[in-house]
Amino acid sequence: MKAAVIGSLACALFVGPLLPSQAAKDRIEFSAAGDFSEAALRSGVKATKAVCDSVDNAVWASTSDHGEECLRYWAGGFNGKPAPRALVFFHGDLLTETGVPPAYVNSSMTKLQRMAEDKARQLDAPYVFVGRPGTHGSSGDHRQRRRLAESALISAALDQLKGKLQVDEWVVAGQSGGGHVTSSLLTQRADIVCAVPTSAPSSPRMRWTLRGMKKDSTGFVDSYEPSEHLQGAKVHPKLRVFVLGDPNDSNVLWPSQIIMAEKLKQAGIPVEILRGEGSGPRAHGLPQSARLVASWCYHALSTGEILRKAAAGLKG
Repeated sequence: MKAAVIGSLACALFVGPLLPSQAAKDRIEFSAAGDFSEAALRSGVKATKAVCDSVDNAVWASTSDHGEECLRYWAGGFNGKPAPRALVFFHGDLLTETGVPPAYVNSSMTKLQRMAEDKARQLDAPYVFVGRPGTHGSSGDHRQRRRLAESALISAALDQLKGKLQVDEWVVAGQSGGGHVTSSLLTQRADIVCAVPTSAPSSPRMRWTLRGMKKDSTGFVDSYEPSEHLQGAKVHPKLRVFVLGDPNDSNVLWPSQIIMAEKLKQAGIPVEILRGEGSGPRAHGLPQSARLVASWCYHALSTGEILRKAAAGLKG
């Protein structure tokens, strides 16, 4: 039960003012035990490569244009063997209208490792949970989510994980802000065989415009727009994408989710739209369904079979 709570807690996108970004020197020091406090989410976390390299479940993500950070991960189902294909999941945002979810504050490295192992067994697939920059003990600044640096750093982390875990190709899924990461990675990587952006603001600009706002809820106006960068992107020759969401979602409005499907079709990339029943008062949470659909992809079910299974109902 605890694993399910941790896995589904981060469904809401933060709506409200954001303080100006602090310099890295003002961030909280990286801790091997992980800092799951609200202060860490709001201040950011700083790390060095030397410290990062001393931690087993961490990789040093270095980019040419967007800095470098230490990203934490939890893996299950590998058993010390190479994995030609693995499923990676990205959680939603953690700064919500009502503060940081209690389940997150009560997280720990042990609980997250147990969750990864549980998910691997449930999905019958090698499974990786990655802490986005500034969350789950990863260094970085969570307040700068949905900007290009976030997905660039995560992409660099996936490069490191491919070697560390001996993975050839990825099935990628993400809920809400993690769905934005999922969509963004499609414009940056050619080793994603299947992707499930879920309740995802694949056009942050459309999302804030539809809600009558003049900028993203983070306070920035330069959010990365993955839906505008698909043409000419190098993708896996067998890539399939399943855009999953609830049309009644009042957090990430439906047009800002399905624009990704429209742009994928224009780029000639196979894509299907799946409708689920989102949890919570805003019909927004679908993390369990995101992982389930991703597992169907991992097991190479045909698109027709995935559509038939989805038609039976996707909830929460």
